[in-house]
Amino acid sequence: MKHEPWELVKRAQEILHQAGEECVCNTGMMGELARITDDLENALSGDEPGAGEVLSILGHELKSPIAAIVTLLHAVEAGYVKNPVNSMRMVGRARKRAEELVPLINDIMLLGNLSGDTSQLDEKVSMLAVCRSVHELMELMFQEEGICFEFSFPEDEPFFPVLGRESFLRRVVQNLCVNAFKYNRRGGCIYLRVFGEGSSVVVEVEDTGMGIPAEDLPHVFAFLYRGRQAKRNPDGGLGLGLSMVRQIVEVHGGTITAESEEGKGTIMTVRLPFCAG
Repeated sequence: MKHEPWELVKRAQEILHQAGEECVCNTGMMGELARITDDLENALSGDEPGAGEVLSILGHELKSPIAAIVTLLHAVEAGYVKNPVNSMRMVGRARKRAEELVPLINDIMLLGNLSGDTSQLDEKVSMLAVCRSVHELMELMFQEEGICFEFSFPEDEPFFPVLGRESFLRRVVQNLCVNAFKYNRRGGCIYLRVFGEGSSVVVEVEDTGMGIPAEDLPHVFAFLYRGRQAKRNPDGGLGLGLSMVRQIVEVHGGTITAESEEGKGTIMTVRLPFCAG
């Protein structure tokens, strides 16, 4: 039976989380992880038109670290590492690799949920509340890295409701703010704004960072696209983040645009339709 990739990565996440939390490894865990890697390869064989190349890239990014984790746990379980301290270090390394997988797994699972089914986009969401919560979550972290994080909104329009899914819309704002942080510079600033404009709620994330090269700007929301700056940045990711942001915005009936000047910074602008009533 051929399994869905999303089901496999979810099960792998559960196993890796258990191994990391409990600092245990056993033959059953390793056997199931090995089966998952094989099933993942089969599931990503590309039977659906256009799916093979994209899913194979994602599958490779998952399979390699999972295989490394299996190897580390096997060395401990089989007794190859005699020193208990070194054994715990090996388990710790496996746990670290598992933690590194979680954001990628979450991204892939979220992409799997954005399949065009809008029936779950039925919450009345305050974009002011979403933006405020992201600002509160990240302000101190950014400040500790020498980057100011300012949040502004018009006091006379405090709600800014849209119809959708709060967790998805929060992901949009978080991803844009994290991107602004990654490509900023020490002493720089990030400005998060939410306001109304006609029939739209507008969310802007502006940074004073390195900016986006002109040749990359038309492609920043393309799936798996990594521009020149992303390739130079060790935290640049796989090119999933902005593609996912665009997909989330579009399934909510909105648009996203980018303005940038290399060396001066970037403004990402999201427009979402107001929720009437």
